[in-house]
Amino acid sequence: MGSKTDRAAFAVTGTTLLTFLIASRIGTIWILYPNVLVAAILCVYCICRIDEDASLLLSSSIFGIATTLTYVPMDWLFSRKVHLVFYLRSDFLADLTTPIGIILNWIVFATLTAYCYQRFAMVFRTRFGSEVGNSRTGSMGTAMLAAGVTGIGAAVGSNLIYAFGESHLWVWNATQVDQIPQIASVPVFVPVSFLVTFLLCPYFFGVVGGFPREQHAGVAGIRCGIFMGALQFFGFLLFYVWK
Repeated sequence: MGSKTDRAAFAVTGTTLLTFLIASRIGTIWILYPNVLVAAILCVYCICRIDEDASLLLSSSIFGIATTLTYVPMDWLFSRKVHLVFYLRSDFLADLTTPIGIILNWIVFATLTAYCYQRFAMVFRTRFGSEVGNSRTGSMGTAMLAAGVTGIGAAVGSNLIYAFGESHLWVWNATQVDQIPQIASVPVFVPVSFLVTFLLCPYFFGVVGGFPREQHAGVAGIRCGIFMGALQFFGFLLFYVWK
């Protein structure tokens, strides 16, 4: 059975999906805040416990904050200039392009994804590391395996969340570019960008005992936010040029 932190991560994953599902039915942005509150309470609870190591959760939280703050300017470009996405609801700051509730839930999503990658990497290293003779090769292999699982999960999760919020919290492809294929009303390059971005987790975080060297979670988050924003922009530009 997993640790208390693992169970807390699973619980927040469930509440996040449930929150956006409810938001898709009632069409209000204020329902997003209870999910952030639940995530923050569980995060602080796990970090403050003294009977288990919560360093992964703490570093994942730093990663989630850094990733989101780095990505927000790119989202401003998408919504204000490119008109790729249009937000239908505002909350505390009406003049801000991206509602605060959505930004906070991005932090939750990025934190969960980073935690899952680091946890999978640790489990796979323990399970398969001894079967590989070269420790550097083994570390890189288990890191890539963990990144593959995380990338697939991030792609599926992002598509579900964005599909739940479509036409209630936001509208994708506001410019009506006909050539953009969609998955449940979400442009296909969006989940693909999540998949590719988190496949690069070994580059963002580094590899224990291998190459590239380990990076601080804040640096990893900045790299992730920049790469994801650039990948989504060029994905949109590819279809826009072809229209």
